[in-house]
Amino acid sequence: MQFPSRRTALLLGTAALFGAPLAAGAQAWPKKPVTIVVAYPAGGVADQMARTLATELTKRIGQPVVVENRVGASGMIGANYVAKAEPDGHTLLMAAMAETVFVPHMNDRMAYSPDRDLAPVAMAVRFPFMLVAHPSLPVHSVSDVVALAKKNPGQITYASGGNGSVQHLTMELFARTADIQLRHIPYKGVIPALNDVLGNQVSMMFAGYPPAMVHVKAGKLTALGMSTKERLPVAPDIPSVSEFPTLEAYDFPVWVGLFAPAGTPAAVLDRVHAESVAVFAMPEVRTSIEQAGMMTSTESRPQFTAFVKSELAKYGKIIRDAGIKEP
Repeated sequence: MQFPSRRTALLLGTAALFGAPLAAGAQAWPKKPVTIVVAYPAGGVADQMARTLATELTKRIGQPVVVENRVGASGMIGANYVAKAEPDGHTLLMAAMAETVFVPHMNDRMAYSPDRDLAPVAMAVRFPFMLVAHPSLPVHSVSDVVALAKKNPGQITYASGGNGSVQHLTMELFARTADIQLRHIPYKGVIPALNDVLGNQVSMMFAGYPPAMVHVKAGKLTALGMSTKERLPVAPDIPSVSEFPTLEAYDFPVWVGLFAPAGTPAAVLDRVHAESVAVFAMPEVRTSIEQAGMMTSTESRPQFTAFVKSELAKYGKIIRDAGIKEP
């Protein structure tokens, strides 16, 4: 019988102490191509972040990473597909707020439960919506909107991309924080909603920074405030809604994040988290994201998990109090 040399024995002993965790974390993923599911059509923020991540991950992990759009039912079709997938880290979801924290409180017949069937992995980006009004509305600040609404309860109209959409809930939280009554005009999508604000069929809305700012610069819309507590670095002159009296508590960051099927091993989730954060921290990636009016995040996986849980509770209360139901 041939015994190992002292050096070999030392290496084997080291592997016994440290090799198992390394194998579980570093070698268990990926074993095959990775799919990032997006529950929305190509071109939106979730799709853009998924494709950015897929491009860079393919270079980093030695396996192809592809994006698959599974569209419909307020994001539930794509989310349910991932929730039911093999929990091995090879099927991921680049999710928005609808399918993860809104719809669970508006639909009693969901085929999945976000808090039970999906595991938060990493925040991709967060960003504010911008409150904009048609120039004919006699307001020049958020305080003006509040004062006008108090004088004319239920008369000022606002547009959204649909009942229970992120634009709807952004304004619902604003109205509740300011203790005012506004009239909601839901549309089938953000583009027709914004078009009718531009056409003065509706007075105002919370809209994404890039499309709205084009019209602000052209004088077709008035920019009033950002939905997050911090100002947007690319638009430092536009105040946050929370800077105005009685609205200090208002904070509505819109976000997109990466999720995996529940039951995915923690070591795999940690590896996916680390790779994702590294991609979004790349200087060229971060610069591109910031120029588009968004911000990256370096939250740990436990921090993102706690954040998603708090978001479920926060918007659950708003949705229940407002009696919002999915159409």
